Amino acid sequence: MKKILVLLATTTALFACERFADGVARDIDMPPHNPQIAGSLFIDSRDSILRATVSETRGLFDTTKTGILKDAELTLLKDGIPLHEWSTLSIYDTYDKELGDRIGILDGEITFEVSHPEYEIVHAVQRFPQKADFTAEVDYGATTWFTETSDELILEFNDIPGENQHYMISIDLHYRNGLSGQDTSEYFPLWLETNNQRAQPINERGFLLSEEGVDRNLKIRFATGVNSFDYLFLVEYRITIKTLSDEMYKFCQSYQALDNAQGNPFAEPVILYSNMSNDVGCFGVSTTVR
Repeated sequence: MKKILVLLATTTALFACERFADGVARDIDMPPHNPQIAGSLFIDSRDSILRATVSETRGLFDTTKTGILKDAELTLLKDGIPLHEWSTLSIYDTYDKELGDRIGILDGEITFEVSHPEYEIVHAVQRFPQKADFTAEVDYGATTWFTETSDELILEFNDIPGENQHYMISIDLHYRNGLSGQDTSEYFPLWLETNNQRAQPINERGFLLSEEGVDRNLKIRFATGVNSFDYLFLVEYRITIKTLSDEMYKFCQSYQALDNAQGNPFAEPVILYSNMSNDVGCFGVSTTVR
């Protein structure tokens, strides 16, 4: 009797599951996707080439086509006057323009404009930030990098009143002469370590540091992972400080958050920061000092 009841219950459950599946399976018509132009350009004061990407957005299930957009025309303007115009698409699918020299720190309002026959013109405006005013000090063998003795590098940034300052910090190691047998023309990026809670790691070799809207001096200490005593003081540090515009800083933060979320199926969705006039794409500038 029990076998009959179990068989009857199993048959009923399977029938119910089948009916349930039939009841919820539906073909849903997705709303049409209206593509938009997406232009991005990032310029540093040391750049001698303008390299922009121009694409068009794609629908969630439209993954068979590239989003790169051909036949775009790009313009960089200073206070409304064109400085550079270009439309050459490189083999790397970027729109490149050789300047012949470093672009430097441009004054006034800098506008990046993208036009295309099939889309409305999009643009964004930036101002180059002032270069960082900072001091650097090395305390040899004064700290630890993980468990190894390490030099400590101390950076102090002087406040520029009225400006919300954002920095991207990276440090390279350089051999001053060939006595150690190393190539003196090379600079080796260092993997830094810091206890500063306001510093955000980026690109596995640098850090973002911000005033966060409060005028103040900033100080940060790094363990460099190098003990100069081991190298008989034949090495030196090259410090690179990029001062970022507000928009560039926000984009870097969002891009790092997106990178951190890769491979984690439970991560919160990350939306890249955009400042183009159609809210797709980004134009950012930075000023570098070494």
